[in-house]
Amino acid sequence: MSTLDDYKKIMADLRGGKFKPVYVLHGEEGFFIDRIALEIERLALEDHERDFNQTILYGRDADPDQVKDTCLRYPMMAERQLVIVRELQNWRIDAVEKLEAYFQKPTPTTVLVLCYKHKKIDGRKTILKSVQKGGGQVFLSDKVRDDKLPDLLISFAKNQKRRLGGPEAALLANHLGSDLAKAMKEVEKLCLVTEEGGTITSDIIQRFVGISKDYNVFELQHAIGTKNGLKAQRIANHFASDPKENPLVVTLGFLNTYFGKLAQVHSVAGKSQAEVASALKVNPYFVKDYMAQARNYPLGRIVEVQRHLRQCDLRSKGLGGDGSDHGELLRELLAKIMA
Repeated sequence: MSTLDDYKKIMADLRGGKFKPVYVLHGEEGFFIDRIALEIERLALEDHERDFNQTILYGRDADPDQVKDTCLRYPMMAERQLVIVRELQNWRIDAVEKLEAYFQKPTPTTVLVLCYKHKKIDGRKTILKSVQKGGGQVFLSDKVRDDKLPDLLISFAKNQKRRLGGPEAALLANHLGSDLAKAMKEVEKLCLVTEEGGTITSDIIQRFVGISKDYNVFELQHAIGTKNGLKAQRIANHFASDPKENPLVVTLGFLNTYFGKLAQVHSVAGKSQAEVASALKVNPYFVKDYMAQARNYPLGRIVEVQRHLRQCDLRSKGLGGDGSDHGELLRELLAKIMA
């Protein structure tokens, strides 16, 4: 299963009252690790049980013996005790291995949560197998691929009983980048200002996140794809008026990816929409647009456009440039693309 599927299953188990004796949460994406640990902390104990049965340790301060001794205690007037070790990545791997005997035979009345963030535990080590052998849970938190982020935001909004459309999710994902925690916080904020059962619209996004519904890279992409030169130049003028929020290097990277996808559309001609979506790594919602826009840009023309993009990138970095500002470079580029 994928990271997201595993995450959903663990969260469903926790909300159903099913707890493992050991959780090893590791990987490059810290968001899922933090969310699982917080959910365990929220649900494993009642409020009145926490004072005597919850222990939070940090890798930089704790050692394996301290963690093991804490786990061997019995809960006081509660069904279980909870031990969370944050920032375990500060340990050398041989220190983690000192807990392996405990992993194989954990205390049944203890829930131990180990948060090993920003990197993976070497799968060749026997640590992870020992956790599973002892009935524990290993969760690998991989980075979410860029093309999967909009779906994740849609799913998160749905869990909050709000609707988020595909274009709006894609707009948020592109604007907020690969920082998943930041993206989720923005969606949480949007859910708070949208009534239950309501839709997070582009107007709401513009008001509370600051992304213009009319002047953004997706609207620029659509204008280029549909050969709407007037709209494309209006967006370019808007970008030029606020280059800090709309840096040319980001726009060029986005357009390079876009024309790469149009080239891929030509390479999978005759395939089903589902197959095209898989090849392009995009939400199926957008496939029809890509297929229609690819007809406006034959493969030979795409090669020319990519050459213009490279030249613009070099000029923006002062290589072979004539001193034109970035706004002027973008306007010139769009004229060449849509000539």
